[in-house]
Amino acid sequence: MSSIPEARAGSLSARIPLGWPLHYRLRIRLWGLGFVLPTVLFFLVFKYGPMLWAMGLSFTSYDMLKTPRFVGLENYASLGRDPIFIQALLNTLVYIAGSTVFITAVGLGLALAVNSRGRGRRLCLAGMFLTNIMPIVAVCLVWRFLFHPHGLVNQILSPLGVGRIDWLTDSATAMPAIIGVTVWRFAPYFMVVFLAGLLAIPREYYEAAAIDGAGLVWRFRSITLPLLMPVTFFVVVVAALLSARIFLMPFLITGGGPGGATRVLSMLIYETGFSYMKMGRAAAISVVLFAIAMVFTVIQMRLFTRSEEDAAA
Repeated sequence: MSSIPEARAGSLSARIPLGWPLHYRLRIRLWGLGFVLPTVLFFLVFKYGPMLWAMGLSFTSYDMLKTPRFVGLENYASLGRDPIFIQALLNTLVYIAGSTVFITAVGLGLALAVNSRGRGRRLCLAGMFLTNIMPIVAVCLVWRFLFHPHGLVNQILSPLGVGRIDWLTDSATAMPAIIGVTVWRFAPYFMVVFLAGLLAIPREYYEAAAIDGAGLVWRFRSITLPLLMPVTFFVVVVAALLSARIFLMPFLITGGGPGGATRVLSMLIYETGFSYMKMGRAAAISVVLFAIAMVFTVIQMRLFTRSEEDAAA
């Protein structure tokens, strides 16, 4: 019987000795395919299949009652002339940028605070993570009450001299309010990710820097930030993709108002497809949203790759 090193390297067969009988090797491959097959089918049926179907549907006119009619790029051309789509597109970009920046900053700040090993660290950690297990519908209803002109948010701000703010009915404050709720909801989750990265940094680095007289700012800038770069990259990409797909939060808190100030592309897809029965146009908007998510991901990958190369140099 041949040993494993005699097998062909760089392929699946590298783990199967070539000297084994053919029916043994075939059985092992079939077992492997059997374990992989459910995942492959899941992705084909629920991920890539609907994605390809939506791309094909975006070139048609389809109202769910008649057979789809091919219209070429008409759906995409009409989007550029639609002020509602342009407003939703701008709202989506603002929402992604604002949510991503603040989720990353607040998540990192919370992780640094929890990692300081102060009293009540575990209780604080559990309390912040509870925001992720609360039902999203309950969260939205509670925040609608808190953002009421006579709600708790204005009551807290009133001692600071801030007048009554109609958070959810003013187009200037509705989107910041939605971003604030998003940060409150998801920053603790990413705080756990940052905390795992902080705990992986060897304490010897900080001890050596302290012996050399380095202050907190220098240690944070020269040790913590560079070594957290892969974690930061993960948080930024995931937060941006999460923000791009957000639907329930603005839908339940403001319904897209006032005057469409908080209507994002995912809401416009829902309204176009299920309220106006324009499935082809809704599919075209979903393709645009997919392209935006891809562009954000590629830009972030390039920026962080360049930063890592500069840090290594």
